[in-house]
Amino acid sequence: MKLSINQREVNYEVQGETAPADERVLLDSDDDLTAGCPWSAAGYVVATFLSEAENTVLREGLADKVRLALRRIGLPVPAGWPVADYHRLIGDDQARHLAVVEQTKQYPLEELPVPLSRLEARVSELCGHPVRMLNPHNGHQGFHLRLARPGRTDNNPLHRDTWLDRLRDGLNIYFPVAGSTADSSLTLVPGSHRWPESRTERTAAGAVYHGTAYSVPAIKSAAEPLHLLRPNPGPNEVLLFSPYLLHGGALNLNPDATRISLEMRFWRA
Repeated sequence: MKLSINQREVNYEVQGETAPADERVLLDSDDDLTAGCPWSAAGYVVATFLSEAENTVLREGLADKVRLALRRIGLPVPAGWPVADYHRLIGDDQARHLAVVEQTKQYPLEELPVPLSRLEARVSELCGHPVRMLNPHNGHQGFHLRLARPGRTDNNPLHRDTWLDRLRDGLNIYFPVAGSTADSSLTLVPGSHRWPESRTERTAAGAVYHGTAYSVPAIKSAAEPLHLLRPNPGPNEVLLFSPYLLHGGALNLNPDATRISLEMRFWRA
């Protein structure tokens, strides 16, 4: 299937059993936290996040977590080591990369470098609804870091989070920690959170993308060209987006920088 990202064509191939399509718009029966927002039609917004000082504390504190994860697998990087150089240290050693990801894929909220209340208040302000980081479907609380090496298939395939029932009814944030640029930041399809399921073809359960198995179902094809954007938030900004949007499915195209981002989800308080 052909995709375009910022008007650049890319190849995209996913394997998996096809799910039957229907005419449902998932948000018609779910909690739409974009409703009433100026950015509701697009399904996402890039906005100033916390204060500049708080953003710096958050970003540096999260970078320290990557450094600690590397030390724990026997790579003693010094304090202040630039985490965007992660790929230079790990290279194509998938076992080592996965050993780091095993540590960064889930942190308790107590390990956030800034108070959770500040993030909850800002996301509530941006969407116009009181929200909190507590999943009502399973009681989960936490955050994770995404590490995408340049030119490697460390990214998820194109998907909606909400094809997993436990991720419905919320909002997502993407906060850049390192290496997030116009060539590497998260990709999404504006407005696709309101698309009926029949507008695309997806896998039934999980997907194989570039030889890697993923638990989330993924887009296999579409009846029309899909035009993805990289909203590319700056160092003091956050990307807030509906998990019903089609997103993912794009390599980090930086020539020499790993992209690291904070990803969290929020639900109505």
